Amino acid sequence: MNHVHTITRLIEVSRGYKRPLCIIFIDLQKAFDSIEIKAVMEALGSQAVPTQYVKIPRDLYKNFTTKISPFYNDINVDVKRGVRQGDTISPKLFTATLQNVMRTLEWDNMGVKIDGRQIHHLRFADDIVLITPLVNGLISHAPFTLNETNISECSSYVYLGREIKMMNDLAPELRRKRVSWGALKSIEDVVKTTKNTRLRAHLFDSTVLLPLRYASETWSLRKQDERSLSFIERAVERTILGVSRFTQVRDWIRSSDLRQRSKIKDAVLYGKHLNIRWAGHVMRTNDNRWTRAVRGWIPRDVKRTVGRRPTRW
Repeated sequence: MNHVHTITRLIEVSRGYKRPLCIIFIDLQKAFDSIEIKAVMEALGSQAVPTQYVKIPRDLYKNFTTKISPFYNDINVDVKRGVRQGDTISPKLFTATLQNVMRTLEWDNMGVKIDGRQIHHLRFADDIVLITPLVNGLISHAPFTLNETNISECSSYVYLGREIKMMNDLAPELRRKRVSWGALKSIEDVVKTTKNTRLRAHLFDSTVLLPLRYASETWSLRKQDERSLSFIERAVERTILGVSRFTQVRDWIRSSDLRQRSKIKDAVLYGKHLNIRWAGHVMRTNDNRWTRAVRGWIPRDVKRTVGRRPTRW
């Protein structure tokens, strides 16, 4: 959530002050399978990990082989790269190796300056975000290339489950929240047959409401966004209660009456509660994390243009 909040705040401030901003998302393909074991050992040694702890993965991956049987002939293959999938230590080994690589890169005078500090990249496991004011340093409108291969631009990207757009529009994000219907399918038989109102409400709040309000701590909802969210929730609520839209209109059943029967949480109010709770969490942090730095960030080198501010957190 920290990284999602940081990126959305960067976009909001850049739009408000009309500052150029380029965000590059890197998702490493088969990250755990492609990492070299030798690089893992070097990373652990260079980061002052105690020798007795380094010895454990070294002995684990020493003389590590796998067996394949083409045409019923067993062949042993030496494994030189990749960490064990599902092992609890594997993500930590990958993170340590990636940290060893990133610390050797030249980051001076790169990125976006926030209160005297430069933010140039964010990392979460194998998801890397590069942040720069312009695509190619100081060359505007130039194609972005990597190893002589042009990297295409995209209007949106799903980062850690949250759709990121430079216009910071939540409409596609709210439409995507209809995956909550898929979550409803997993509990539909139970909620339709049970007479226990508390159990039914608990199942909805824990199964359907969570994907519906995922990353809502970083949302900046407008009134029309709140109406869209309520529309989705009311449709799911009618399905749970077995009341069709036609029946509701015919029998003059108010939505508030359905809410009293279902006892589920209001998605809009619940989202506002999460937003306020997250704001309190950010305010209580006293370290140098970017979440706190971008909260009240105001660019010092430019003035905001005349006009209404874009929607912001």
